[in-house]
Amino acid sequence: MPKLPKCKVCKQEFERKYTTTQRTCGVLACAITDGRSQENKRLVKEHKVARAATRAAKQALYTNDVTKQLKLTQIVFNKLRKFEEIKWFRDRGLEPECISCAKTNMDWCCSHLKTVGSHSELRFDRDNTKLACNRYCNKALSGNINGNKTTRGYLVGLAERFGKVEADRIIDYCETNQVKKWSCDELIEMRTEFNREIRILEKG
Repeated sequence: MPKLPKCKVCKQEFERKYTTTQRTCGVLACAITDGRSQENKRLVKEHKVARAATRAAKQALYTNDVTKQLKLTQIVFNKLRKFEEIKWFRDRGLEPECISCAKTNMDWCCSHLKTVGSHSELRFDRDNTKLACNRYCNKALSGNINGNKTTRGYLVGLAERFGKVEADRIIDYCETNQVKKWSCDELIEMRTEFNREIRILEKG
């Protein structure tokens, strides 16, 4: 004799009378309870499918949002430049210093000679970015380009660090560079490469 199925609710064995897929015994309460359970499972499944579709749509929108991709890539590039700049000094046995005020042991950041607001094409350019103290020179003095009574300024800092010829080249390059617009795919690819370089620097 074949084994009888068990009711999905009360767990009692029963003989199927209505369909070959009958899930519960003949008790109405069991049928109602199982029906509700199946409906809840269906709703949960539909909710998961809807959430997955929403996430996919948001991801597609996010991936194709140039403004967001620029912001994310800028964060990674700035981090990379801090690592590279600190390494540049230490490879030469020098203490890292701010390009604008020459102070050491500061709250380091990546400072742009030409701001990303006015020269967006230079936002990911190494010639346009140097190590600087964040709170004072970079933020409070907007890069401290020309210096003040107590600091040399970014332009003089370039000459003192690299010599006048190289400093003039950097300045001329940054002043004459052409406008550049990036696609989202380019930014994502750049960010991937920047992260790869950061991992190498962190290991070294």
